[in-house]
Amino acid sequence: MASEDSSAKREKLTFVCDDRRILGGRIDPIDQEILESVKTGEGLITIKSVEELEELARAAFEKFDAFYLYAKGQMNHEQAQFVRKLRAGEGYSWRAVARRCHGNHRFGRWRKWDPPSNQIVGMALCQRAAEMFGEDYLKPPWN
Repeated sequence: MASEDSSAKREKLTFVCDDRRILGGRIDPIDQEILESVKTGEGLITIKSVEELEELARAAFEKFDAFYLYAKGQMNHEQAQFVRKLRAGEGYSWRAVARRCHGNHRFGRWRKWDPPSNQIVGMALCQRAAEMFGEDYLKPPWN
């Protein structure tokens, strides 16, 4: 009976992500943990209402906007090239981009973010870098 319940639970799971590098790219260990949790259903967060989803989205947008504005004021051409190489050239996930930039000498003066593999920060870094090349971080070759 228990195995039937877990099988039914797995069939209902849906993994949704805009990061096209998450499958087949160079991913962060946290990405791998998330992909593994999708297989079993363990460790997943259940969103119980539209209001809860909206609150999570609002917090994510606020974090993205704040870090994007920070990156816009701080990112130089060398940093943008590094981010572009990681994402568009080597296929790093957004989390993996954030981790590679966190503490990297190219970003030495920057404030640090937590966790180092913060997906939202990786997205903001990619958006700013893509803009510096006249590109869109949500379209090829970025995503």
